[in-house]
Amino acid sequence: MAPLAGLRCGVTGAGGSLGRALLLELHRQGAQPVALRHGDQDLVLDDDGTPLQVETVRWSVGEEQALEPLLSKLDVLVINHGINRLGARDASALAESLDVNLLSALRLMELFLALAEPGDGRQLWVNTSEAEVNPALSPLYEISKRTLGQLLSLRRLDAACTVRRLVLGPFRSALNPYGVMRAEGVAADVVRQAMAGRELIIVSPNPLTWLLMPLTCWGRERYYRWFTRPPGP
Repeated sequence: MAPLAGLRCGVTGAGGSLGRALLLELHRQGAQPVALRHGDQDLVLDDDGTPLQVETVRWSVGEEQALEPLLSKLDVLVINHGINRLGARDASALAESLDVNLLSALRLMELFLALAEPGDGRQLWVNTSEAEVNPALSPLYEISKRTLGQLLSLRRLDAACTVRRLVLGPFRSALNPYGVMRAEGVAADVVRQAMAGRELIIVSPNPLTWLLMPLTCWGRERYYRWFTRPPGP
């Protein structure tokens, strides 16, 4: 049986190109996909010409706490939503980038981690992107994603569940119309690596990402272990 077969997997950012591709790939691997999106309509995917109706849950940034009952019933949560305010540096764009890319993701992450118990098989996948270590030609995107990556490194030290970091290169989407990879191929590679047990999942044509990201994660986690202490009972 495939490692994901029968697991209930929720994906945020479900209306975007990668979210849709991840949901479809999870379905093909036997999982039960759940789309978490802002749109009003239920998500319907195209599975090789066959319409696939996906369970859809509507939510908005800032309303993460309302998702707790759903999160308690998920085996896998994929935090994938985000925005990219290309070229902006005004206060409004900064606040929006931090709220969506960082704070919303952090709130969901904390809710899910609080529900996890040792041995329950839960998995948390967080899409931080290769903007953690490489320029993305979008400073606000880089700032929010790098901070998310640092906090993910910190919080996974005490996580009761498996935590997977998705470090993805440029794929074509509404956020990045100039991406060089197809979202479908990226999603397939992400799911393949997850099923192989990898916790640092890299999909990128940039060799620097493959070199720098493991070193960055290793260095961060050692630093955090040395200069912080585990939470008390």
